[in-house]
Amino acid sequence: MPSICPRSRRFARLPFGLLLLGLALASSARGKSSDLETRFSVLSGAEQVGVTVLEPGPDRVATDALLLLNFATDRTTSLRDPLYGDPVRRFLAAGHRAASFDVPAHGERIDAAGKGIEGLRERLLAGRDPFAGFVADGRAVIDECIRRGLARAGRIVVCGNSRAGYCALRLAAEDPRVSAVAGLAPVTDWRELREFSRVQENLAVAALALDRFAETLAGRPVYLVLGNADRRVGTAAFARLVHRLTEVEAARGLEQSALCLLIVDDSPGHTLADRWSAEAARFLIAHGGKSDFATNRN
Repeated sequence: MPSICPRSRRFARLPFGLLLLGLALASSARGKSSDLETRFSVLSGAEQVGVTVLEPGPDRVATDALLLLNFATDRTTSLRDPLYGDPVRRFLAAGHRAASFDVPAHGERIDAAGKGIEGLRERLLAGRDPFAGFVADGRAVIDECIRRGLARAGRIVVCGNSRAGYCALRLAAEDPRVSAVAGLAPVTDWRELREFSRVQENLAVAALALDRFAETLAGRPVYLVLGNADRRVGTAAFARLVHRLTEVEAARGLEQSALCLLIVDDSPGHTLADRWSAEAARFLIAHGGKSDFATNRN
């Protein structure tokens, strides 16, 4: 294999002034191609929720750009993580914007109730439904993004992984301004998770199952993917949601469906092969402006 060292030595022999000029030009080029980050907060209930928005440079923003709300855990992970931020990078490369905020009980939103899935559970049991709260947060963030000219109703899409996949689907189900949604290995019924095993009979937990929200998700662009033996979130529970969505669409007599429902054999356990994140991003970009689906409700 040729060594890269001789190239380094030739570079070092450049005149010093020319070297500085080259570095300055390279830095300028990097600045022009870098994405822009905006941070602000919105009031949701009695809580200030921090929001981060990423967008391409002004010369790279698409006409009537989409806004992707992407969720994993905290907003930095959701936007910047090499795995969970993959849809974000694909949206930015296509000239679209992306935003996120911390899921309750994650990031800056950890309190005495705890963190992570246990924190979500304890909030729910204390009468502080974190999932209804997430929907309220999402609505407030969408309001502010529209007010700032960063988004337009019907050009907003949502994506989430695992626990945040549930949150993304709930937000889409309850805000018609969201035109398409993707759930990557999403929780669809919290009774399937070991953290909720001792409260499986709790009516508030049972009421969270996503098949109860199928009426407002059916008829819209929805991308769902899960491994065929995911015992963390439950392939059987996922299949119940899939069945309910198709059942509602059949009852409505829809001649065209925008559902993409996948149970895949290349993703063991609670994992997904990289290709499915890329496919989800392509689906959202392709369907993000088809808001006519969102109005097809009975």
